[in-house]
Amino acid sequence: MSHEHVHECSEKSGECPYVEAATSKAVREVFAILGVNVDVPKDVEEFRASLRFGDAMRKAAGRSMTVLVIFVAGGICAALWLGLKSKFNE
Repeated sequence: MSHEHVHECSEKSGECPYVEAATSKAVREVFAILGVNVDVPKDVEEFRASLRFGDAMRKAAGRSMTVLVIFVAGGICAALWLGLKSKFNE
């Protein structure tokens, strides 16, 4: 890196056109890998909708797991209760 480049970046209120260009390019490349063209608003909105859908599915899966655990525990308790009830009714 040349001395002129460092001087050019440090004189501007904390901004550097080289850093700005590099970060912009990096972000565009990451989104391109994900299949999103950041210059097309429709692509960006579809990506955001997919993220919201994924979040909703994650939350639903968590709730489903809770229901499954409660259902299994209830079944075990019912089986124990019926087993003890039949044992003492003999």
